[in-house]
Amino acid sequence: MTSLSVEEKGFWRDIVSTIAFFSPAINPLQREFAISSKDLLRRLGEEMGRQASESIQLADPVEVFNYLSEMWRRLVLGRLEIVSRDPLTIKISDCSICGQLPGLGRVFECSFHEGFFKGLLSHRLKRDVRVWQEVGIAGESGTWTRILKTDASL
Repeated sequence: MTSLSVEEKGFWRDIVSTIAFFSPAINPLQREFAISSKDLLRRLGEEMGRQASESIQLADPVEVFNYLSEMWRRLVLGRLEIVSRDPLTIKISDCSICGQLPGLGRVFECSFHEGFFKGLLSHRLKRDVRVWQEVGIAGESGTWTRILKTDASL
């Protein structure tokens, strides 16, 4: 395994710079092989969720979600809460990502959040967990609320 220089570590740490740098290669490959951005965001979310699960040193799944809820608030990502423990249903309100889409007129499927919680839960529960967005949740720009359902229980 090779070690990275300080400059390389800085380059790989910031996803925006990395994506901008590699987009001339990524975009043509996406078009050539019909790989949607939605699929890429879902896979990115899954990997981030798995790594988050590995780094969170809490055993109790409810404590993990309490930690994530506080982290969501601290990082100004929105409000995260558990609506139901069986089956696990997650509510994300005032999302800083989808809340920035003015005039959309509908809630879009957030493949990143689906992937994040799939990766986190699959790693924690040691099985493949399905996560999907419940449809028909209303909102206005800046105040979107989405419900993510799973086939897992806490």
